[in-house]
Amino acid sequence: MKSNKVCAACKYQRRKCPKDCPLAPYFPTDKPKRFDNVHNLFGVSNIVKLLKNIKDNDVRADAMDSIIFESDIRAEFPVHGCVGVIHQYLGLIRESTEELNRTQSLLAICKMNNHSQQQNLHSSLPSTAPQETNIPSFALDDLDNEELNDLDGGVDAGWDLEPDDFFKDIEEYKERMCMNN
Repeated sequence: MKSNKVCAACKYQRRKCPKDCPLAPYFPTDKPKRFDNVHNLFGVSNIVKLLKNIKDNDVRADAMDSIIFESDIRAEFPVHGCVGVIHQYLGLIRESTEELNRTQSLLAICKMNNHSQQQNLHSSLPSTAPQETNIPSFALDDLDNEELNDLDGGVDAGWDLEPDDFFKDIEEYKERMCMNN
C-alpha cells in the first residue's frame, strides 16, 4: 500500500500526483484554498513554467511564497490587491508620523515651559505673595473668564481637552501671538 498523497494541484486536475510533482511542496492536500487562489490568479501552466525556469531551490521557494501571498491578498481584496494593502499601510505610517511630529512639538513646548518656570523660580526671591502668571497681556485680552480661571492653575486646568482639541488650541494661540506681534 502506497502512502503517496495527492497534492492540491493534482487533486484539482483529477490526476495522479507524480513523485517529482513541482507543485506538491507548495500545495498540500489539506490547503486546497491556497491552490485555488493561485490557480485563479496565475493559472497552473504559468506557475509550472515559472518553476521550471528557476533552478535555485531557495529562489524557487521565495518565488512561490510571493505568488501564494499575492494570490491570498488578491482573494481577500479583489479590487486593489497588494497595492491597496500597501497604500493602507502607507496611510498608517503617514498618520503615525504626523502624530509623532505633534507629540514632539508638544514635548518641546512642555520643555520650554518647564525651563522658563525653573528660571523664574530660581530668579525670584522667596515671598509669601502669590506669583503672577507670565502671559503676555495681549493674549489675556482674547481669553474669556473661564479660560482665565484655568490659567491660574486650577485643579482641572486644561485636563478636559481631548488631544486633538489641545493641538488646535495651541495652534490658535500661536496664530493669535503672531497676529498681535
